[in-house]
Amino acid sequence: MRYPIETTNQPGMTIYAIIHHPDGRVWNDSDEAWEAFNVGNWSLYAIPLAEQGASGYYRADYPAAVAGVLTTEALYLQASTAPNVGDIPSIGLGQSQGSAIAAVNDDTVAADNLKKNLKSMAPGKAVAGTLTVTQMTTDLSDTADGVYIGRLVVWTTGALIRRTAYVTAYAGSTRKLTFGAVSVAPAADDEFLII
Repeated sequence: MRYPIETTNQPGMTIYAIIHHPDGRVWNDSDEAWEAFNVGNWSLYAIPLAEQGASGYYRADYPAAVAGVLTTEALYLQASTAPNVGDIPSIGLGQSQGSAIAAVNDDTVAADNLKKNLKSMAPGKAVAGTLTVTQMTTDLSDTADGVYIGRLVVWTTGALIRRTAYVTAYAGSTRKLTFGAVSVAPAADDEFLII
């Protein structure tokens, strides 16, 4: 099962899910398509969750055609013989498709590598001192010389927003970056990211 819809409740209940798209549409499980909400199609939206034994643990497969969309699902306790718009939500909302986003298209190695890469990025800010088109004093905390050589500095605020430059030197004692020439000097408090 790629993406489970799951919940817990009292054993012996009848529980179903209705899946919602971020743009407000609802998944019609009968037609296997997204559609604008139509109260008359309520029973067509319902995806039944099967109880595992008499454990009170309920689950269903996420529809394969929904893969890759960060959706939410509302879980309902079925009160009569068929899903009805008046059924009571069992526990509210879930977000099963979040697992797809977290796992980078079901590749846990890719997800782990992405996490490592994101953790290696260093946010910083330009500070008063040296602020030229090739050097910038920063508030970076790293004290090791040369640690950022070969990486990119990407400005996220200020006159250089969205501009990048290769880092050619870093002096840990002064927190000064040296980089390829840019069009204008960064200003104090300009924010950047080392990637």
